[in-house]
Amino acid sequence: MRGTVPIFKVLFYAIIIIAISVGCSKRDDDSLVPSYIRIDRMGLSTTYEQGTASHRISDVWVYVDETLIGAFELPATVPILAEGMQRVTIRPGIKMNGIASTRTIYPYYSPIVKTLDLVRDSVIVITDTITAYRSNVYFPWMEGFELNSYSMEMTSKSTVGFGKTGDPSKKFNLPGEINEYSAYFHLPADTSIFELITKESFEFPSAGSEVFLEMNYKTDNILVVGVHYLATGILVQRPLLYLHPSDKWNKVYVNLTVPKYDTPNATDFRIFVGAQTESGREEANLYLDNLKLIHFKASK
Repeated sequence: MRGTVPIFKVLFYAIIIIAISVGCSKRDDDSLVPSYIRIDRMGLSTTYEQGTASHRISDVWVYVDETLIGAFELPATVPILAEGMQRVTIRPGIKMNGIASTRTIYPYYSPIVKTLDLVRDSVIVITDTITAYRSNVYFPWMEGFELNSYSMEMTSKSTVGFGKTGDPSKKFNLPGEINEYSAYFHLPADTSIFELITKESFEFPSAGSEVFLEMNYKTDNILVVGVHYLATGILVQRPLLYLHPSDKWNKVYVNLTVPKYDTPNATDFRIFVGAQTESGREEANLYLDNLKLIHFKASK
């Protein structure tokens, strides 16, 4: 994915550059004193049609006049070897598939662009860091489990039923949003299985275009996310990501692009989430909410 660089490498190179700079001749010292910007957190604003404003923006990728300064984990104090009026661009970053080694710019969030008067050896604190989805982002499917009917169903493999909870101590909650229910699955034995799949199938954009699933989840058992699709008339079930237990509500950005990339003729994609009680466990409890299928609108 464009913009994907291990953050430790970016930080390593930044440290080397600063170290070299410090060792330069005395006459250059003043010009090598950095200005700083401080970013403590990022936020997300959404419309009703875009669903929850829940996000997991973990990093910022900072550019000055479209030159990459570096990728920084939040909260971040960013050194910039420049002064005066500068065009600073902040691009929100995520951990793709929830993995720290795959930090990347999330292409669906808009960058924040500011013109700042940088002052050497001074810090500018940026507080209005609220991003939004880009205008050409498409949401072909969302499920929040608020209605009596759902766009997902249990498969024939499932040994447990579909449930939901309105218990405030268990359901997903984001301050400022109304969320009455979350999906809830109780697996009572080590032979229990649940597999939830979209009723509708979807056509993913052509190979080379990215597709993501956003999802809130909480689980004390391994959870698998993947797709069913047709390839030359054959039904394929393909797990794409295994999520480890999380005792608090978490947010994940699942990259669904791979099947379309290596199987360009694949069609009729259906998204599934499933689990089987791990060996030795007497029960498992899993919660889901705010599933969003997302990609850019196809150009005409």
